[in-house]
Amino acid sequence: MKNSDKGLKKPTLLIAYLVIVSVYTAVMLISGFVVLSVVGAALAIITALLSLITFAAKKKINRHLLIGFLIVTCGIVLYYLIWGAEPFLRRAWYNLALGALPIAAASFLLAWASYKKRDTVIRAAVASVMVLSIGFYLMAMSIRARPKVFSLKKGHDEYLDSIKGSAKEGAPNILLIVMDDMAYADISCYSYLGRADATIKTPNLDALADEGVLFENFYACSPVCSPSRFGILTGRYSNRGYVDEVVFPSVVSFKPFGDTRLFNPFIFKNNVEGLLGDEITIAEALKSAGYSTALFGKWNLGDYGQYLPTNQGFDYFYGSYYVNDMTPYNWVKEESGKSVQVKSHYDIKDQSETTKLLTAEVTDYISEKAERGQKFFACYATPWPHYPIYSGNKGDTSDDSYIHCIEEFDRYLGDILNTLKAKGVYDDTIIMFTSDNGPGREGVAGALRGRKGTTFEGGQKVPMIVSYPAGNVGKGEKVITAPAMNIDIFPTLLEYAGIDALPQDRVIDGVSMYALLEGKIPAGTAIHDALYYIRNGKVQAVQMPVDIEGETYNFKYYQRVASENTAFFDQVYRNYLFNLSLDPAEGYNTSMIYPATAKTMAGRLESFRKELRENRRGINKDYYGK
Repeated sequence: MKNSDKGLKKPTLLIAYLVIVSVYTAVMLISGFVVLSVVGAALAIITALLSLITFAAKKKINRHLLIGFLIVTCGIVLYYLIWGAEPFLRRAWYNLALGALPIAAASFLLAWASYKKRDTVIRAAVASVMVLSIGFYLMAMSIRARPKVFSLKKGHDEYLDSIKGSAKEGAPNILLIVMDDMAYADISCYSYLGRADATIKTPNLDALADEGVLFENFYACSPVCSPSRFGILTGRYSNRGYVDEVVFPSVVSFKPFGDTRLFNPFIFKNNVEGLLGDEITIAEALKSAGYSTALFGKWNLGDYGQYLPTNQGFDYFYGSYYVNDMTPYNWVKEESGKSVQVKSHYDIKDQSETTKLLTAEVTDYISEKAERGQKFFACYATPWPHYPIYSGNKGDTSDDSYIHCIEEFDRYLGDILNTLKAKGVYDDTIIMFTSDNGPGREGVAGALRGRKGTTFEGGQKVPMIVSYPAGNVGKGEKVITAPAMNIDIFPTLLEYAGIDALPQDRVIDGVSMYALLEGKIPAGTAIHDALYYIRNGKVQAVQMPVDIEGETYNFKYYQRVASENTAFFDQVYRNYLFNLSLDPAEGYNTSMIYPATAKTMAGRLESFRKELRENRRGINKDYYGK
C-alpha cells in the first residue's frame, strides 16, 4: 500500500469511492436534475474536508480524494454550462469564477503530491483554501436550471394569437384582490359572531358584499400560497405546473444571507421554480384581448426569467417576489421582464407602511388607465395578514395586531373604491375579493376544522365576494351556496371579458361562475362534478354532490389523512366521509352510514390520482400529436 493511500484504510474503498463519484457526476450531467448539483456540491465539501483531515492526521496528500473532488467539482461547473437557466455567458463566467479557486487548489495539491520535498505548512494552507472555497461555492452557486418538462409553448402562443383584440364592447374593468393567509371568518360579513358583533370591522368589504354576492362555500385550490396563486392565475390545479409547495428565493444574497434559496431543488420536481412560461395566465389572456394589466404586492411564483410577472402577462409589477418573512425581502418595480429595486430588505424591516404604499400604487394605476379610457386588469395581492404582521397604527398600545392589520387594509380599500368612483369606472368594474388559503398563526376560521397547511376545511375554505354594479351580480340571490374554487376565477373573468374560448391544448380544471353570479341558475347549483383537495402535490380528498333519498348533499371523502391535532400527530385517519351540507366543521365521520358513497368517492379520488400520474400536466395529446 502506498503511503499516500493511508488516509483511508483500504485502496479498494478509495477506488470504489472514485467509481461512485464518477458515476454520480455522469448521472448529474446526463439527467440534468438540479437537485443532483446541490448534493454534488455537498459531496465536494465532504471530500475536501476528508482531504484536509487526512492530511492533518498523516501529513500525506490522498490522491484518490483529490481526484474525486476534481471530478465532482468540474462536473458541477459543467452542469451549469449545459443545463443552466440564465444566459450562457452569464452562467459561464459566474460558475467558472466560483469553481476556479477550489479546482486550482485541488490541482495544486495533486501535482505536489509527487514531490519528495514537501512543505506541510503551504499544503495545509492550500488544503484549507480548497475547503473554504468549495464551501463558498455552495453558498454562492446560482441554483437555476432549465425545467425538464414537456413544453406547451405551441398551444400557449396559438391560443393567445387566437384571442387578440377579442375583448367585447362594454367588457368590465377587473380588480382582483387576494389576501395572504386570511381566515374564512376574519371579516365582518363572514364573522361567526354575526356582522354587528364581529371582532374585526370591515365596512368596505361588507359594502361590496351587500352590493354584490358572497360565496358561502368557496375554496382555495391549496392550503399554502404559491400553489393556490398558480390556480388563480391559470385555472388549473397546481400539480399541472409542478408547483407543489411554496416557492423560495433563488437569488444569491449575502447581506442578508438567503439560506432558504437551497430549498427549491429539493421541494420541486423537474427543475421547476415557479409559474412556467408556457402556462396561460389570466393576465396573458386579458392582455392579448386588449386589457392593460398590472400586479401589486406579492408574487411568490418565481424570481427570474420566465417566472417573472411581466413575463407572465402583466405589463407592470410593483411589490415583492417573496413572502414577507423570507430572506431577502425586497420590493421591485418591474416592466418587460426587467426589475429595479425600490426598497431593500433593510428599507422595509418595518413593514408598517405596506398597505399605504401599495394602495397609492393601485390608485395611481387605476387613475391613469381610467383617464386614458383603457380597460384594465389590476391584481392587488396584499401580503397581509401573513406573519410577521404590521399596520400603520404607530403609537397604539395594540400596535401591529392582526385586527388592526385587516381593518387598516379595509380602510385603504375605501381609497381604491373611491378612486374608481371618482374616475367614473366603479360601476363598470368587476371586483373579486378572496384569500389564498386559511389562517396561519392567527385568524379565525369559525367552526371549521384545521388551518393553513391542512386540507381540512379551515385550511382551504376562504371568503369570496364579487361586486359588479353595472352587471347582474347581486341583483338576485345575495348568497351563493354552490361550492366553487379559485381555479374558477380564470374562466369566469375570461367570460366576462368576452373571450369565448378556453385553451384547447391543455386541461382547464376551473369552471366559469358566470351563470351563478348573474343569477341564471339557482345559487345552490353545482358547477363542478368534483373538487379536489391537494397538499404537497398529493391529492388528499375529494368533494362531490351526492343524492341521498332525493336530497343533494355535498360530501367530502378522505381515503387517509394525518391528524391535525398535535396530541395525535402519529395518527392517520382512514375512510373518512363528511356530509359538509350538515357538518361543515368535519366533526362526524359518516362512512359507516353511507358505505356506498364512501366507495364511490374513493374510486373518484383514485381516478383523479391516476390521471395525474399518467398525464400530470393535463396535456391534450391529440393537439400535440402524442
